[in-house]
Amino acid sequence: MAENGKGEFWAFVAGTLAGGIFALLYAPAKGEETREKVRATTEDIYGRGEEFYTHFRAEAEKLIAEGKKMVDEVSTTGKEKYEEMIQKLDETREKLEQARDKGMGKVEEIIEKVEEIKEKTEKKAKKPAAKSAKK
Repeated sequence: MAENGKGEFWAFVAGTLAGGIFALLYAPAKGEETREKVRATTEDIYGRGEEFYTHFRAEAEKLIAEGKKMVDEVSTTGKEKYEEMIQKLDETREKLEQARDKGMGKVEEIIEKVEEIKEKTEKKAKKPAAKSAKK
């Protein structure tokens, strides 16, 4: 759109200048009348230039606002995804800690059972040795 507007503006300026020159060359008017026409044409061109400037400035501001909005949306989405990922990592860490704690509890139970078996085995081993020593 910016390219079309830019081309339209310059086409307008060129057409206005050509029309003004043509009017000056072929108009049978006095100097005062010609100066008045030039002044009026200049004011008209200036007014239209202001209109184009105002229009394109408003369009540019609108596009800038839309761009800022898009950046904000992307930024917000990125922050949300980051926070979501952090939350999932925290949840996973907690699950791993729970699994570790359960596993450590099982390991401790197994160690206790091994110790019990060891003690029983040592007691049984001592009994036959004690019986053999008595004979």
